Amino acid sequence: MLDSRSAYWLLGAVSVILLSGCATNQGPLQRFGDAIRSYDDTLTKSEREEAISELKDEKDRQQAQVDEVKSAPKAN
Repeated sequence: MLDSRSAYWLLGAVSVILLSGCATNQGPLQRFGDAIRSYDDTLTKSEREEAISELKDEKDRQQAQVDEVKSAPKAN
């Protein structure tokens, strides 16, 4: 027959098995690669293109300021 420690261990193991079975009722599990990939796509393609365009415009503006300062006459 089962002693008390074996009975508690068996009861604990059965509880874990039953609870883990309830956790998968939400459909198939997502693949790890797909879960990680979802964090990589923070911007849509159009948002990325807009951000790149804004960065290029800002870089051009800064370069124009640098060129303006360099071409200005120097005061003695």
